[in-house]
Amino acid sequence: MKAPLVVAIVIVALVGAVAGFYVYDRFNGGSTSSCGDPASISSHIYNSYRLKIVKSCITASGTVDRVIDEADGDIHLRLNLDSAYSNLTNSGNQGYPQYGDLVVEIICVNPPSQTDAIPACQNYTNQIPVPSVGQHITITGPYVLDTDHYNWAEIHPVYSLVIG
Repeated sequence: MKAPLVVAIVIVALVGAVAGFYVYDRFNGGSTSSCGDPASISSHIYNSYRLKIVKSCITASGTVDRVIDEADGDIHLRLNLDSAYSNLTNSGNQGYPQYGDLVVEIICVNPPSQTDAIPACQNYTNQIPVPSVGQHITITGPYVLDTDHYNWAEIHPVYSLVIG
């Protein structure tokens, strides 16, 4: 083989490998880099046994369709995902009450009015911003299925949220 042909084959192989890693990461739940559980947020989840972890940490983005205050002190966001992340929802997210949106939970935002949820929020002060309907956000956290709610897909709890 001639040297230019070998160099061309190596370059094509490297470009293909990089593109493959990018596509795999992009279409298999987003980036898992720079992910951590700040302030041990996960230890403050109410009834955490119900959450089946699919991926310990992902990043996704979309537009907020709805902001809902829950009795356990959490804020539920219904997130209309950007097309690159549309694979994150499942049949549990279709129809009422999610209408195809991903559930995103910011925990312990408000004092719980639900008595059995009070201990989960003790000694934790939420630092995650709460977006408004219509805002575009990027969120990072565990990708889970909520086995108490039709196995719908969620990011719960949110580790970080960037508006814009």
